[in-house]
Amino acid sequence: MRYVMLLYCLLSGLASSAQTVTVDVSLAMPSVALVDILPTGSNSVTLQMTAPTEAGNTVGTGTSNNANWLIFTSAVATGGSRSIKGDVIGTLPAGIRLRLDVSAYVGTGLGFTGGNSYVTANKYLTNTPISFIDNIKGAYTGITYGSSGFQLTYSLEIQTYANIRSGTSNVTVRYTMADN
Repeated sequence: MRYVMLLYCLLSGLASSAQTVTVDVSLAMPSVALVDILPTGSNSVTLQMTAPTEAGNTVGTGTSNNANWLIFTSAVATGGSRSIKGDVIGTLPAGIRLRLDVSAYVGTGLGFTGGNSYVTANKYLTNTPISFIDNIKGAYTGITYGSSGFQLTYSLEIQTYANIRSGTSNVTVRYTMADN
């Protein structure tokens, strides 16, 4: 009986011992800062002032253009954030301002809607970059035209009547996602 008890204890001890194996796993997430424009067909935007039909009336600022959507993907370092800035390359006509209105986020992307990122007030674009989406962390907007991202509306305003002149001007609007 003693041997049976000893054999039982020995076998129970062997059955309850476990073997452990470990594997080292290295995880790498690259920094990602991608920004793009989804156009209706072309990235080109045409804004045209309208001439009055009667003497004494003001020159009209024409119609706005809201055919472009801004989209992005971002992955930042711990504690970091990004912003999206816009500026003009070229020279705007004297007396005229280029206004950029940025809609609230629309879409099924993730991260932006987490409450930390935000769209600042509408901006006037100049040759100096100005931020209009701030505090972007890990996020993506989605890529479906008309239902993902931020709708951009461009319009013209007369800033100084005495400086306006007739003619045509071409400028480029540049968007940059930058670390804060």
